[in-house]
Amino acid sequence: MRRLADGLARIIDRIADALGTICGVIVVFMGCLILFEVFMRYVVGRPPLLADELSRYILVAMTFLGMSYVWKEKGHVRVEALATRLSRVKANRLRIVTLVIALVFAVALFIGSLDFLERSFSQNRTSDSWMHMPLKYPESTIVIGFLLLSAQVGASIWRAVGIVKSGGALEEGAPK
Repeated sequence: MRRLADGLARIIDRIADALGTICGVIVVFMGCLILFEVFMRYVVGRPPLLADELSRYILVAMTFLGMSYVWKEKGHVRVEALATRLSRVKANRLRIVTLVIALVFAVALFIGSLDFLERSFSQNRTSDSWMHMPLKYPESTIVIGFLLLSAQVGASIWRAVGIVKSGGALEEGAPK
């Protein structure tokens, strides 16, 4: 069971790493798209209509698809003031509790985003712009993002429990 869970956690990490790389490429593409729009608007005098809308959809995709990578790299905001003042045992317990709370929120957001996406499919919603972009495509990145974030938080819990069982400290500054 442990080997299976460790293997699953490694797969989740690889997916997060791949999405981190993809998001990096997306940032470059979005930057080029915005530069193109600025050039066309201020030099040529004819802004492309699609650049603004596509930039928004790209930003949504990048934000939500990158969440699991940022979690894996410990890039989300963490307040450690309390944990550094607690004993290692209490700091470990606090960290696991906060991870479980994060998992509950991530799963709740995943479930909520599924409902959101289902309405896009059933109502065949499109953007209000001239593109009439089907919103199910950008909204699907929200669902995928929360699913992967939930998986990454679950992997963090698995690792944290393993560290605690082996007698380690989850917080770097926690006393021994």
